[in-house]
Amino acid sequence: MKTVPSFSPTTTNKRPLKGNASFPVLATCRQTAKMFTIICLLTSPLATAEDSVPQGFYGSVSLFTGFSGTTSPLSTDSDAVISEYSTSENNSEVVVIPFWDVKYRLNSTSELYIETDIVGMASDFYLNAGYRHYLKDDSYLALGIVPGLLEKEVWKNPYLLNTQRETTKAAVRGVIANYNKLLGSDWSVELARGEFNVDEDTTVAELQRDATLSYAELSYDMQLNQQWGVEWVGHYLDIQSDASAPDSQRYGMDVETQYRTGRHVVMAGVSSGQQNFDKELALFGRTRKDDRFGLSATYVYASPFNIDSTLMIVRGGWDHVNSNIDVYDSDNYLVTIGMQYQF
Repeated sequence: MKTVPSFSPTTTNKRPLKGNASFPVLATCRQTAKMFTIICLLTSPLATAEDSVPQGFYGSVSLFTGFSGTTSPLSTDSDAVISEYSTSENNSEVVVIPFWDVKYRLNSTSELYIETDIVGMASDFYLNAGYRHYLKDDSYLALGIVPGLLEKEVWKNPYLLNTQRETTKAAVRGVIANYNKLLGSDWSVELARGEFNVDEDTTVAELQRDATLSYAELSYDMQLNQQWGVEWVGHYLDIQSDASAPDSQRYGMDVETQYRTGRHVVMAGVSSGQQNFDKELALFGRTRKDDRFGLSATYVYASPFNIDSTLMIVRGGWDHVNSNIDVYDSDNYLVTIGMQYQF
């Protein structure tokens, strides 16, 4: 059992990306960041989170457990020895996934925060800490850093054949800027810049994974009525290799619907994307191109067992990557159940 699957920004699908397997269907996973809002909608639709927060600490903590699986031979969940570059057998395991979003309100308009997330530039589980400033139009500006404290396990050389592969650590470090509810509207913007680094990357230069990342995201959260809502997210990731590996650009779109009634919320999402690389890989004799597709479903039940300020969350996601180079093909799934406590 382990806490999170491994990742690589050159191969994963965010808010879907997501070589190594990532959490599937980031449209599902991003809902962790929205659970506090869901509590407010279920308990007091006319109040906002900011209106009721005094000076001091507040936020939420969550813990999920379940099963994840992947068919990628480049994932550290696959066998340490592979004999060919093809999709591996399904490798599944039990996972435990913690989330937290802890904030300290300085005054009526400012707060410090430290949170974990699973989307955006890192395309996987990461820690983000920074400052938020709330404006009168119910929007906020935020600036944070990703210190790279939550490292991931990856292969030193995932392409070795008939040889025992060894693991190393990788992390994303950078800065993130957000403008939530742009000018009081339902639009939000996220921009990020950072570095992806592998501690010991023993692959040949054209396959090395160290890179500079530039990320942009535009989302629109449309509430149709008290029960129905739709969120659209478009995202772009530019990956510039630090070595002679191909650079790449990834484009994607997520759409998710929400239905709320009483103490229940049901969400269903679909994601699609494409990642294009700029030059041929000599090892495979072609220029890589990946197409991605994902589905997700989430069920939220407020105040289970009549415990105030809690949510029970059940969710599942499936993510498919179809590449023109077989070794990068993969199917990933994640099914979890968990609880969130808001304080």
